[in-house]
Amino acid sequence: MIKSWKRPFQVSFLFVCSIFVFYKLRNLFFFNNIISLIKSYLIYNNNNNNNKINFINDDIKNNVKIYFGSQGGTAEEFSKELCSNLKEIFNIKADIIDLENYNKEEIKTFGIRIFIVATYGDGEPTDNAVKFFKWLKSLNNDNTYFRNTKYSIMGLGSKQYKHFNKMGKKLTSYLNKFKAEQISETVYGDDDDNIYHDFEIWKNKFFKEFSKLLNMKNIPCKYVKEDIYEIINWRNLEDIKMDILYVQNGANNGERGDTKNDAKWDAQNEGEKEHDLFRNNPPNGQENTAYRNKEIMYNKYENKQLVHLTTDINGKFYFNHLTGYVISNTNLLRNVRPTIEGEKVSHITISIQNISYKSGDTLVVLPKNAKHVTSWWLNRLNIEEADRGRKFIFVYKKENLENSSPTHQNEVNLISTYQNRVDSNCLLYDKEKQLVQNSYDDASVCAPFPTPCTIEESLQYYCDLTTIPRVNVLKKFKCFIKDIEELKTFNNILSSNHRNTFFNICKECDMTFIEFVDIFMQKSEFELAPFLQLIPKNNTRSYTISSSPRECSNVISLTVKKKQYPIHSLRRALKNLKNNDMLPKISEEKLRILCNRRWYKGSCSYYLTEELNINDTIKFNVKCSKFTLPHNLEWTHIIMIATGTGIAPFKAFISEFKYFDRTCVQNGIKKRAQRILFFGCRKKEIDFLYEQEFMDAQKNKHIDEAYFAFSRDQEKKIYVQDLILEKKELIWSLIQKGAYIYVCGNSNMTKDVNKTINNLAILNKQNDKKFTKKLKKSGRYIEEMW
Repeated sequence: MIKSWKRPFQVSFLFVCSIFVFYKLRNLFFFNNIISLIKSYLIYNNNNNNNKINFINDDIKNNVKIYFGSQGGTAEEFSKELCSNLKEIFNIKADIIDLENYNKEEIKTFGIRIFIVATYGDGEPTDNAVKFFKWLKSLNNDNTYFRNTKYSIMGLGSKQYKHFNKMGKKLTSYLNKFKAEQISETVYGDDDDNIYHDFEIWKNKFFKEFSKLLNMKNIPCKYVKEDIYEIINWRNLEDIKMDILYVQNGANNGERGDTKNDAKWDAQNEGEKEHDLFRNNPPNGQENTAYRNKEIMYNKYENKQLVHLTTDINGKFYFNHLTGYVISNTNLLRNVRPTIEGEKVSHITISIQNISYKSGDTLVVLPKNAKHVTSWWLNRLNIEEADRGRKFIFVYKKENLENSSPTHQNEVNLISTYQNRVDSNCLLYDKEKQLVQNSYDDASVCAPFPTPCTIEESLQYYCDLTTIPRVNVLKKFKCFIKDIEELKTFNNILSSNHRNTFFNICKECDMTFIEFVDIFMQKSEFELAPFLQLIPKNNTRSYTISSSPRECSNVISLTVKKKQYPIHSLRRALKNLKNNDMLPKISEEKLRILCNRRWYKGSCSYYLTEELNINDTIKFNVKCSKFTLPHNLEWTHIIMIATGTGIAPFKAFISEFKYFDRTCVQNGIKKRAQRILFFGCRKKEIDFLYEQEFMDAQKNKHIDEAYFAFSRDQEKKIYVQDLILEKKELIWSLIQKGAYIYVCGNSNMTKDVNKTINNLAILNKQNDKKFTKKLKKSGRYIEEMW
């Protein structure tokens, strides 16, 4: 009996011991490597067995196109991520197409067409998709353009707005009418919730149906080596296609750094240039061949730089923007303490030259990162104070470039291999601005922003230094990690098992990229050249212009409220990270800092209100708006409704009224139309913006009647919609006489006003719940909201 139990006992004991040993060894480097390789091999074989027929035919493999309609860059970012996923999972190289560059003849051909389209403003297409949607609208249902199209659509929008994802819904409707074949269900992402999660849901649905289309049983399981910890050199990354080359004398970008002018290179003597990039002070006093080669390289290629050819939304602005200079920046709020944490609404005047605009137009502004943010990153990149003003250009990095580390931390590795690669392998401009032929067929090798520029400017203007990048971008930052333990943690938080939990924790606490690096990349060594290519780019912001060219054609003014409020410390986030085994070791001192009180600061509004000083340069473009006055002001009644900084366009309208009224007097014309203003703010003595201007306008009859709602000046709150109901007979009478209604303010206010105007129709026995919709269609109800 004892003998019969002996062997089972031994086997059980060995089994328990094995489990214990496996548990103890689970984090060892070599053990993880072995397990991962075994798993990889098994999955690879399984995939080969399951997916021997990878494609129905080459027509599908070679005809996948991703179209994006993007305003702020999110749809474009998703397009790039999807393109990368298709390559990794299905080995398909998809084309990314800006909807501005659609080709209707190409659309007639067979193809898998994926549309990632955003809705902008009040249910409008994005700027780059306007032409495309106009074309769709012009087509009849019997057209044959999309008969050979198999499609999937991801819509981007926000439920804050009335017309949520209108463009995504319209596009789905159009393609169904045109008898295109839908591959997977359309998903409508909500930016007010978690649009990144919506994108993942849509991708999963699309990949599932797409694999069936490709005659695959399942989505190919590409094994990601999440447990293999390998230190990566950034020079080996496919995404890093450029290096940087410092220039000594730099380039004169036009007066006061106008980057819109083409770069012009300084040269004292055409035949014999004497630049001192490395000659005067070589690191460690080494006057050697390597540094002489670098100098030769600089002299040889100083008149060449990579050009920008990609269609990315931000790049279009970077290379085609206007500049102005700040004349004044004053706080419009009264009776408030001027503190950095306090509220602020700034009136900013900007000097412009040879730039035309209209009242109500939009100024698209490129913000600068806050000084403390830029300074933090300059320190983290080991850029010394003296080097921050150095200018550089982008040059092509050949894939087989030798792995060489620079002698000095802040010098670019400009070894002599550049001599054999720049001439033939990158797209260049010469000094006479002639395009030099490019033998490299990858159009993505181009400068992401204008150069020459200084190191500090590149971080201030062109890099999003505060937002944690998407996982597909963030995982590339492991090329800066030099510590195995840090790499383990980094891989863990971005693994398929943990990434959703991790990003949810980050979103809940509004974690910044600086805080992320402080926690998860404490020992990482960042380098400038790869950093500038990996970091997401800075987005523009839009503001309604508050001036009129009738006042002064050489001045534009903005009315900007600083967006700033306190947010929770990272204490709860750190606790959640720890509970999910995602928190690395952090010193007590750093923990105390991370648990301090935090402030959210809107990147552009903070820059404009707190860091934009007199004589500073500001980068912008002027965008036409629908918020314009009708031509016949003599006969057309105008109703203006605004709250807060929504008063901005109406300040510009006053100047138009003054000019028109003066012209009428000069020509003996009597004004017959009425102009009514409704304005709401919290307190008359604090945020009644431009009070004197509007009082004077009413006194001089440029505005016939003005009604003001100060919500916090009495016990019962009063809003503009309450005043509209009080004056309902007047408002309805003017509407019946063809009045134009202009509404400007936040989305909640515009919804309430819209509802109130619809109720006026019902009160006047017109049971039409879509009354304002009809007014909008006729061009008589115009909204500007945020």
